[in-house]
Amino acid sequence: MNNIKAACFSVAAMDYFPQQKEYSAGGNSLNQAIGFRNLGFKSSFIGAIGTDKAGDQIEQLLIKKNVDISHLYRIAGITASNEIINDEKGERFGVEGAWQNGVYYDFLLSEHDWAYIKEFEIWSTHANGQNYSEALKRKRSNNFLAVDFLDLDTYELLEKGLSSIDIAYFGGTPNQLDELVYISKSFKGITVLTLGSEGSIAINKGETCIQPALPLNRVIDTTGCGDAFQSAFTGNYLLTGDIKSSLLRGAEAGKTAAMKYGAVCLE
Repeated sequence: MNNIKAACFSVAAMDYFPQQKEYSAGGNSLNQAIGFRNLGFKSSFIGAIGTDKAGDQIEQLLIKKNVDISHLYRIAGITASNEIINDEKGERFGVEGAWQNGVYYDFLLSEHDWAYIKEFEIWSTHANGQNYSEALKRKRSNNFLAVDFLDLDTYELLEKGLSSIDIAYFGGTPNQLDELVYISKSFKGITVLTLGSEGSIAINKGETCIQPALPLNRVIDTTGCGDAFQSAFTGNYLLTGDIKSSLLRGAEAGKTAAMKYGAVCLE
């Protein structure tokens, strides 16, 4: 284990797979907090979960995985949740109307929280969260900021953080590449476009580096593959500064994640 600290904020959720009648922990901040910890980093999850059974299970999971939960908050109400189904190729789809924000959505990091992560080397967050704008303001040169833009295909939120973000992740389609290449010419950081079975592309100041998807006999479930990719890429890039090897580490982590249902098993 190294001494690099990663702060992941702020969504944790409980995913239900009705086809399998199984539950799994999820949410990109939870997934990456565990991902960084598995890679040997010291990781902390900062966010809010409910006082329900799902909250109990998530808290115990984070403890079991040795993730720092000193800034995990239990708030009266329900934990964020979702329902996920898979097609015959293992691709995940959220059941329409199933997502519940729970207590996560309105959670804002306090001054105490920001002070706690001030010296953390890695900040990992998501652009659709309530804490994104504040992270851009508070990020300093010693904080390496990685932001998940999910499946957004518009770039106002990225443009808002061009001077602050170190890695911007998009889970998208090849037709986004030209615009992301154009934006990258005025972006100090790296953009990574993940394309599922079509691999991934890193973009740095107009130049691209391509990583094909690694062969896999059968994709079980793509839930959490992007988060696994991101923690592996971010961690490797911070340690090595090498884009090509970081893409490979990400692809390897994504492949492993696709071999089971759910992002993080509760057991």
